[in-house]
Amino acid sequence: MALVTLLLVAAHSTAVAQNQTVRAAGRDSVVVVPGEIYKAGGFHRALLGDNYRDLWTTQITVPVLNLQTFHGGLKPTKEGGGAQTRSLRFDAADGTTWAFRSVRKGFRILPEQYRGTVIWYIVRDEGSASHPLGAIAAAPIQTASGILHPSPTVMMMPDDPILGEFRKDFAGMLGEMEQHPEKPEKGKAFADAENIIGSDSLLAHINTDSQARVDALNFLTAVEMDLILGDNDRHPDQWKWARFGKKDEAPWEPIAVDRDKVFVSYGGLLMSMARLAIPSLVTFTDKYPDPQALFSNAGEFDRRMLQGLDKTAWDSVETSLMQRITDQVIDNAMTTLPPAYAANSRTLAAKLKARRDGLRGVADRYYKELWRVADIHGTDAAEQATVVRSGDGIVDVQIRSADAAYFSRRFLLADTREIRIYLHGGDDRATVEGNVRQSIPVRIIGGNGTNTFVDLSTVGGRRNPTRFYDPGTVTDVKYAKDTVDEKANVDNAFNHSFNRRPWLRAYGKLIPPQQDRGSSIRPILGVHSQRSLGIYPVIGFTKYQYGFRDVPYATMMSADIAQATASNRMRVRAAFDKRFEESDVHVPVNGYMSQFEVVQFHGFGNDLPDLRGRLYDVRQRQWLFRPAVGLSLSAVSDISLGPIVLYTTTDSIANRFISQQRPTGFSKFGQGGLQLKMHLESRSVPDT
Repeated sequence: MALVTLLLVAAHSTAVAQNQTVRAAGRDSVVVVPGEIYKAGGFHRALLGDNYRDLWTTQITVPVLNLQTFHGGLKPTKEGGGAQTRSLRFDAADGTTWAFRSVRKGFRILPEQYRGTVIWYIVRDEGSASHPLGAIAAAPIQTASGILHPSPTVMMMPDDPILGEFRKDFAGMLGEMEQHPEKPEKGKAFADAENIIGSDSLLAHINTDSQARVDALNFLTAVEMDLILGDNDRHPDQWKWARFGKKDEAPWEPIAVDRDKVFVSYGGLLMSMARLAIPSLVTFTDKYPDPQALFSNAGEFDRRMLQGLDKTAWDSVETSLMQRITDQVIDNAMTTLPPAYAANSRTLAAKLKARRDGLRGVADRYYKELWRVADIHGTDAAEQATVVRSGDGIVDVQIRSADAAYFSRRFLLADTREIRIYLHGGDDRATVEGNVRQSIPVRIIGGNGTNTFVDLSTVGGRRNPTRFYDPGTVTDVKYAKDTVDEKANVDNAFNHSFNRRPWLRAYGKLIPPQQDRGSSIRPILGVHSQRSLGIYPVIGFTKYQYGFRDVPYATMMSADIAQATASNRMRVRAAFDKRFEESDVHVPVNGYMSQFEVVQFHGFGNDLPDLRGRLYDVRQRQWLFRPAVGLSLSAVSDISLGPIVLYTTTDSIANRFISQQRPTGFSKFGQGGLQLKMHLESRSVPDT
C-alpha cells in the first residue's frame, strides 16, 4: 500500500493543477487536453488500469460557448450537480432551459478530510474509467432506439462577466451543453411535452392513482439501451418523465438523463480485486457483465416500472432494438467524437456491435433476475386483487380499481419462485383461487385500511402456501388446509420509497425494509504474520442469502483457509447462521480445524518465572464445533447459548519443555461444555 501511495503521489505531482490544458485555436474554439491529471506510467496503469487515459490526455478542438448568442442569449440561474458532476443551469432568451455539465468528474465524491490520502488519490484517478465524451457518442444511438434524451454538445465555458457569481468556478471549464428536460413556466418545454416531472412526482402519481400509467415498453427500451451502452449509474434520479397531451390517461414517457457512465470501464489489478467486493466496477468489452452488477442501483426501480410486462413483451423490445441499432447507426455515432479519438472509436464501435448482437441473451438473464421474485404493487385506492392458480404452475394475477382492471399478468413457475402483492392503502380485497398440484408461492401484503383476504386455493404435493400479512384489520378470512395467515407486526409505518415495502419489526423496533431477495458474495482476502508461523495468506468467501423479512439476511455461509509458509501448517474455518422471518432469534454454527495453535507452557504454579523461547512453545491441532441459539439485541449486539466441543492433539517434539513434563491432557484431549457468548455494543450505531 505504501508503494501505491508513492506511485499516486508522484503521478499527482507531475500533473498540472488545472482541470485541463487549454490554448486558443481561433476566436470561437480552443484546443484542450480534457484530463491531463490522468497521465500515468506503466506501473500506475498496471495497478489502476489503462481505462480511457489516452483519450483524457489527447488534445481536442472544441467550440467556446457564446453566452450572448446561444439560443438568443443565456442567463445563468443556479448551480447543480451531484457527487461527481458540477453543472450550471441557464435560461435562454427563446424560453428553453439549458444545463452545462462538467466533463471531468469526481469533484465531491469524498469528504474534504480524505484529501491527500491514498483513498482520495485512487478515487480521483478512477475518473479515467469514464469515456470523456461518452454521452455525446451515445446520443445518436439513443435517438435511433426511439427513447427521449438530451443531446449534449462539448463546449468550453468562456471567462465572461455574464457568469456573475458563477464565474470563478465555471470560467474555463470543459463541459457538455444540453437542453434541460423540464417544463418552464414560460417558453418551450423539452420535446414539446405537455408536462415533465421527476421520478419522485411520478411515484406519487402511480402510488395513489390507478389511472396513472408509465409507458413501460418505452422504459424497457431505455433499460435495454443501458445494457448496450454499459451505463452502470442508473437510478431513479437519472430519469425524467414527460406526458404528451392534456388527458390524465396519457402515459408518462421516460427521458434518460445523465449519461455520464456510458462505456465505463474499470481496469487494473486493484480494480480487479475490488470487483470481488464491488461488482459494479465493470469493464466495457464485447461481452456483457452480470446485469446485476451493471444495474446494482437500478434493479428495484426497474422492477417497479416494468411490473406489467411479461417475457413476450421483453422479446418484442429486444427484436425491435436490435433492428433499429444498425451498424450504420453505430458508425455514425462514432463520427460525433473528435478525429483524434478515431482509433479508440473504431474499437468502441466493434464492442457496441457485439453487445447489440448479444442483447437477447443478457436481457433474458436480467428478466429472470428481476422476476425470480416478483413484486406487484397496487395503489392507495380501494382495489380488488384476484390470484388464479392453474395447471403447469401458471399463476394469473389481476388488480382492479373501481373503474376497471389496470394490472393483469401471467407468471410461470419456470421463471418465478415467489409472487409478492403489495396492496398498500385503501379498503382492499384479495381472493386466491385454484386447486393444483404445484404452484408459485404467493404472499399478499395489505396496507392501511380494512382488508378482506379470501383463499379458496389448495396446493397438493409440495407445500406452497398463500400467506397473508396485514397491519390493519383482517375480516372474513377463509383458508385452505395448507395456507397460513400471519398478522404482520408492523404497526402502521410504511416505507414511501419507490418499492413501498412496509417497515419491519426487528431488534424490538421498526426499521426500514432490508434487502429481501437474491444473494451476495464477499471475498475474504488477507495476509497475516505470527511468531513461529511466519507470513500466511488467508482466502475465502462469505455468502449471504436474503429472504422475505429476514433481518439482516436469511442465511450466511462463510469459509476460509490459511496456509503458513514457514511451518507448512494450515487452518480451515467455516461458519453458518440461519435467520427467521421477522424474528430476532437465529441459529449460528461455527467450527474450525487449526494447526496454527501455539501456546507456551512453563509448568504449574503462580511463582514460575516469565520464561520465553521456543523451548516452551506448544504446538497443537484443534478441532472445534460450536452450534448455538442466538438472540439479536440490535444490529451489532447479540447473545447466544449452545454446546461446544473441542478436540486437541499436542505435538510431541524433542527438546521441548512440555515433552519432558507430559502433563494431563498431553497428546490427545477432548472437551465438551456449554458456552454463553455475549457481544454488547454501547456505541450509537444505526440498525439499518
